[in-house]
Amino acid sequence: MVDRRKALKVVAGITGAAAVGMAVVPAAAVVAASASPPRLPGRPDDDDGWQAIARWDDLVVGTPRQAHIVGAEVDAWSVSPDRRLGTVWLLRGGEDTASLRALSAVCPHLGCIIERSDAGFVCPCHVSDFSPVGAALRGPSPRSMDPIESRVREGRVEVRWARFRQGTAERIREEG
Repeated sequence: MVDRRKALKVVAGITGAAAVGMAVVPAAAVVAASASPPRLPGRPDDDDGWQAIARWDDLVVGTPRQAHIVGAEVDAWSVSPDRRLGTVWLLRGGEDTASLRALSAVCPHLGCIIERSDAGFVCPCHVSDFSPVGAALRGPSPRSMDPIESRVREGRVEVRWARFRQGTAERIREEG
């Protein structure tokens, strides 16, 4: 009888340890995975955040061109590849690649997408007008269009995408 009880205690202990292990191992894997987010091809954090979005030769001097930032969208528990993360307006001012400017197409007022107009740019949601170089002219937008870091490498236009806080006169870059 005593041997049977000892055997049942051992079996119960092993079963309990296995049950705890089945809960602890996946939890530890989740914690370890969240400590370093995945780096995926095409994600804007490749090459220090630079992402190719157009070819320099395709831009026409004086004609803004809209381009989309596409990459992996990562939230707390999932990764969605090939999502539109943002939109920029590319402005080529001349033949020199230093004349390139990129402006966020997100309106600083409330985040609507800024469109081209005959006079420059306009936010159709609340009618903020911007000059051809992105300066705020009139409307509720608290500041000019937000500049995005841009460069030309090997004939490709690259940008380093950033989001900015909406509704403030001060340009504050949002993290994440």
